[in-house]
Amino acid sequence: MSTFSGLNTALSALYAQRRALDITGQNIANVNTEGYSRQRVELTPVENVTEPARYSTSSGVGDGVRITGVTRLHDEFMTNRTRAEHGLNEYLQAQKTVYANVEQALGEPSDTGLQAQLSEYWSAWSDVANRPGDTSARTQLLSRANTVAGSMRTTRANLEQLYSATREQLTADVNVVNQTTASVADLNTRIALAKVADMPTNELTDKRDQLVLRLSELTGATARPKEDGTTDVLLAGAVLVQGDTARELVASGSSAVDGRLLAPAKVTFSDGTAVSITTGRIASRLESLTTTVPDAVAGLDRVAGLLIQSVNTQHAQGWDITVVPPATVPTPQQGGAFFSGTDARTIGVAITDPTKVAASSTSSNPFQGDNATALADLAKNPAGADVQYRNYVVDVGIAAQTVNRRADAQQVIADDVTAAEQAGSGVSLDEEMTNMLQFQRAYEAAAKVISVVDSTLDSLINMKR
Repeated sequence: MSTFSGLNTALSALYAQRRALDITGQNIANVNTEGYSRQRVELTPVENVTEPARYSTSSGVGDGVRITGVTRLHDEFMTNRTRAEHGLNEYLQAQKTVYANVEQALGEPSDTGLQAQLSEYWSAWSDVANRPGDTSARTQLLSRANTVAGSMRTTRANLEQLYSATREQLTADVNVVNQTTASVADLNTRIALAKVADMPTNELTDKRDQLVLRLSELTGATARPKEDGTTDVLLAGAVLVQGDTARELVASGSSAVDGRLLAPAKVTFSDGTAVSITTGRIASRLESLTTTVPDAVAGLDRVAGLLIQSVNTQHAQGWDITVVPPATVPTPQQGGAFFSGTDARTIGVAITDPTKVAASSTSSNPFQGDNATALADLAKNPAGADVQYRNYVVDVGIAAQTVNRRADAQQVIADDVTAAEQAGSGVSLDEEMTNMLQFQRAYEAAAKVISVVDSTLDSLINMKR
């Protein structure tokens, strides 16, 4: 063995410990960097001479230490689990927001909501029944009817705006997906080239994994690592990103809720190929556009249609107190339509003249209020608009409560999975400080070995005979 082998051994230790300190510094510098995975220097001993020789023998001592690589501490299983849980969490959180907006549009329960306004409307019919000849009672009835109709139109308009806003959000989310897939494909290319050149790719891989997580949150996409360091991204079994190639998604469909039947909202690949998105934020957008908001609109339209039909039918059986000139006493006319329109978007009050309210059930006595009583009793009809509206609000509330509970539970799961992943791949300052002291002491010890060997060699070389 060479006399100077001790210097080489100690020198290799200096290089290795300094590199370990560099990596420790890198970890500490990125302790707050989102998506950063902790790195670790892999050290291996340099083996001693193992080949037999005729005139030389080995001392059995190795030649120091060498760096075999820098490992990115990353658990693929936990990463895949995090992507799946985050995708479901984004879906439920988006649904929670949509139902909150629907409930806000309905404004129930409330002292000023549509339910309270309907109660006041039916009470106004009772007032007219008690005072058929009182113009103020009839005027109040028309005022409350206009309030009910206006509230229905406003509520439906708010739901229409929610639909349009959700449709715009769908387009925006799809654009984000396309930008993200292009970035993933670009990173795949850079990582593959770096692998060929035997260059480090840990930071590039961290960045790519963050983008893939973003895709999972938006679409529920999954990832499939490959031998060359690239990652394929799959969407419901279809390839979204493969190597350096990314497929674009396209959002289509009507931006108005009334046009949804002719042009339903959907997301496809740019070549028209259908794609099934069942989780992630985009899945929530699609469900909101095809089910949640349209069902809320349809329910409100059914209530409005039932109110129009039931009131108009009963009102047509009564008689008003119209005065037909030149007569000076009422010349009763049979009641016409009280409400105009067919649904919550078009509902209105067809009557502007209080004398046209058909409160009487007979033409012989126009100041009798039996028909007004029958109209007031519509509020008690189990199949009437009032009961149907209460059931409609309850159904929306139950659906919202179910989604809220699922979203809250899923948020806890997503947070726990993220914490578990970070426990394995995240940076711990306490651990890095311990490592830093360890590598520092090892560096100092290696330097001391060099100093001792140098002193020994100096004594050996300069020894006087």
